[in-house]
Amino acid sequence: MTRPRRPAAVTVLAIIQLTSAVIYGLLLLGLLIAHAATTEALVTVGGGLSGVALGVEIAALRIFVAGLFVAAVSGGVLLLRMRRLGWTITMLMTGVGLATSIGTWLTDGTVVSAWLAVQVVTVFYLNQRQVRHAFGIVHRTGPAPEASRG
Repeated sequence: MTRPRRPAAVTVLAIIQLTSAVIYGLLLLGLLIAHAATTEALVTVGGGLSGVALGVEIAALRIFVAGLFVAAVSGGVLLLRMRRLGWTITMLMTGVGLATSIGTWLTDGTVVSAWLAVQVVTVFYLNQRQVRHAFGIVHRTGPAPEASRG
C-alpha cells in the first residue's frame, strides 16, 4: 500500500516549522554569545538575581530554546518526509503554542492574532481524516477488540 502524495498544505506547514527553527536557532545563538552587558541587563530585569541563580536561569533558557530548535527542525523535516513522528511533533508544538498564546491572552490580555490563527488552522488541518491517512494514522471505526476470551 502506498501513501498518498504530500499535500501542498503539509509542505507549507513544514516550511513554517523550519522557519520557526531558524528563529529559535538565532535566539539560541544570541543566548550563547551574550556578553556581560546582556547578563547585567537580565539581572536588572530579573529583580537583582544572584550570580548563581542568574546563571541557572540562563542555562535553563538555553536548554529550553535548544529543545524548541531541535523539535522544530525535526518536525519540519519529518513533515516533508511524510513521517508520522513529524505529524506528532508538529501537533505537540502547536498544542504548546496554543496553550502559551491562550495563557498570555488570559494573563496579559495580549495575543498575536496571526500566529494564533496559524496554530488553530494547523490543528484543524492536521486532524482531517485524509491528512491523518496520508501520515499513516488510521483510527479504527469498528468495535474495540476484546481483551481476552474465557
